[in-house]
Amino acid sequence: MSTSEITSAGMCEIQEVEEEPGAAEPRQAVPASPGKAVDGDDVYVAVGKSSSGMDALSWALKYVAKPSSFVYLIHVFPEIHHIPTPLGTFPKHQLGEEQVESHMNQERTKRQEMLQKYLNLCHSSKVEVDTLLIESDQTAKAIVDLIPVLNITRLIVGTTKSNLRGFSFKIRWKF
Repeated sequence: MSTSEITSAGMCEIQEVEEEPGAAEPRQAVPASPGKAVDGDDVYVAVGKSSSGMDALSWALKYVAKPSSFVYLIHVFPEIHHIPTPLGTFPKHQLGEEQVESHMNQERTKRQEMLQKYLNLCHSSKVEVDTLLIESDQTAKAIVDLIPVLNITRLIVGTTKSNLRGFSFKIRWKF
């Protein structure tokens, strides 16, 4: 999980916090904003590399978020099992600590750059924002598992038209 802070220049800084290895039980995830009470106005938006994440966030800001809302951006990124090198791709455990750390830093930088556009949109919409970064190979399961842990009542997830082909369903909006 990570927290983001809006600096005086209006830019947001993303800081990653790693789980302690060997922890017996997963830590209880809580909103990272100190003093922020859960008031039911919180909006969680799943975001990623595709444009559907930006569409979902734009829609949430326009139709769901209130000025008092706190927006949480959820980004699930894949676990790193293999690392590319000039000699080919190798399992992470076969490489030196320095090579692994270098690759992890590159991936972290890519994530920060990708998330910055979402943070900027929230900042320009004048809502408070925080990020939740989850490392998992099962994106949908990771997001669904967060619902009871964080008591999520408003979750916005984008989709592409190609993912909707062949589905027929009714949506009932309840606000």
